[in-house]
Amino acid sequence: MRRGLTKVAQSSIDEAQIFPRRGKLYQLEGPGHSGKSMRNLAEVWTAITLINGGYVHWIDGACRFNPARIINNFPSDLPDSEKLLHGLFVGRGFTVHQFAHLIERLQSEVKITRAQLIIIDAPISMHLDSQITDYEARSLFRKSIDILASLAEKRKISVVVTTSSKPYSKRHLNLLTMVKNRRHASLLGRVKQIQGKKRMWLLHLPSRHSGYRLGATRQENLYESISRVINSRLSIEGFEEIE
Repeated sequence: MRRGLTKVAQSSIDEAQIFPRRGKLYQLEGPGHSGKSMRNLAEVWTAITLINGGYVHWIDGACRFNPARIINNFPSDLPDSEKLLHGLFVGRGFTVHQFAHLIERLQSEVKITRAQLIIIDAPISMHLDSQITDYEARSLFRKSIDILASLAEKRKISVVVTTSSKPYSKRHLNLLTMVKNRRHASLLGRVKQIQGKKRMWLLHLPSRHSGYRLGATRQENLYESISRVINSRLSIEGFEEIE
């Protein structure tokens, strides 16, 4: 078992040996809708970058971004940890064309922010919309993924893309193939049954580090996260109005 891989899978910030390297396009792929089971690693890497004073761009392609999950990865003794979110720039496209435009804008935005990390969560999801043709979906996605690969290489930025590990249609397969043909590294997660319990097995390429994740924690829903953050701030600031 590779110790570094296991600790990262537990959201350990101390030994992030599989943190995506700068200048690389990195694919997180696993089970769940658009690789949902692997998104928490992107959240850990975002927290690491923010703690170290870097800036992060996060483009949400599945309407599932929750800032409270980023905060939850900060050390509990870190003062004013919420202020670190000022270094996080979040974009959300509600149509495939809006999503493609957000990625195109990154080319000029990173020149200003000098971001070290870009997270593209579920970029394939909107390209599966039945209202656009297969040709248009492939054309838009090819342009977007080429921009991301170019940004990684030319601007020396770590670019992370989360996807499902399995295709559910011919279009989905074509779009996943585009990612795999352009990526520089990947982390694949698979759920396996071990002694009656489900565990996540991880494989990192090209290093081929692999091992089981020690344990998966239940993710908060949005209501629980908001309630926890508000209660935390009330305990610190008193029961005055929270701006």
